[in-house]
Amino acid sequence: MEAMKWLEGTWSSAQWAEWAASAPWDFPYDQEAYADALGQNWGALVGKDFALPMAYRTKMGLGTAYIPFGMQQWGPIGTGANDSKRLHSAIALIPGQFNKVDIRLHRPSDWQSKSEKWRLQGLRLERWSEKPNYVLDIRGSYENMYKGFNKQTIRNLKASQKKSFTLFEHDTPDILLQAFAQYQAGRYKIPEGFSPAMRSAMYHLLHKGRGAVWSLYAEGNRFMAGVFIAFSGNRAILLFSAISDEGREQKAMTHLVNEVLMYVAGRWEIFDFEGSEAEGLARFYAGFGAQNAPYLRYQRWGLR
Repeated sequence: MEAMKWLEGTWSSAQWAEWAASAPWDFPYDQEAYADALGQNWGALVGKDFALPMAYRTKMGLGTAYIPFGMQQWGPIGTGANDSKRLHSAIALIPGQFNKVDIRLHRPSDWQSKSEKWRLQGLRLERWSEKPNYVLDIRGSYENMYKGFNKQTIRNLKASQKKSFTLFEHDTPDILLQAFAQYQAGRYKIPEGFSPAMRSAMYHLLHKGRGAVWSLYAEGNRFMAGVFIAFSGNRAILLFSAISDEGREQKAMTHLVNEVLMYVAGRWEIFDFEGSEAEGLARFYAGFGAQNAPYLRYQRWGLR
């Protein structure tokens, strides 16, 4: 087994920057302030050219290692990140001080799918699972992209284009979070502390010039829908979205995503819809021609 070790603390170092820069994928999560907004304490299993980062905490005497919601496709990083054997070596060395492990991570290209059933490993239960995530190839023209829209998406788009919507590009993340709390929070299971953490993360990306808020309004300044788009490397990522009840009825999100796609087409290579476990969201994203590119989830339960 490759020699790896568990390190805790900040990643403000030349070595960490090298790992992040040399990873085969590029997400906005390699920014320290972004990650610190979502998880206060960080550590990583590290080798010569490999690091598997995760946040950790202790609650009621139980240690937990996890990846916060909002950065679920990040690790591992480094030139060895795209190797399943390296990943398994790191997983086996996650410290026993963590009674619960729940990490989500990018899937190496040589990954072999596994049974998603729980299995006993020593004195612990563990399992691997794959979570859906839809991505769209945006390297070509918008016109070619439009040809990949399904019939329902085209019908919804044509219906929305008859409305008197106004696109606004200068809202703040607070507007999105307020709308989400008002119209959607009851529909989804939201982790504790999610809203303030995501607020800090979005403002960090705005400050770095790596994010933008796009929102849609109807007459009378009625909020219909809004999205936060993060830009990193070769991809644009739909990091957060909100929609009002009226906006849902008026197909406002279809209209807004279409406006975003017209802007990003040809500027980046991938439009990442960032997680789609809800069946309705998966259908919505696939309607734009997006394809499922799953990420991984590893869970472990056990005593020290």
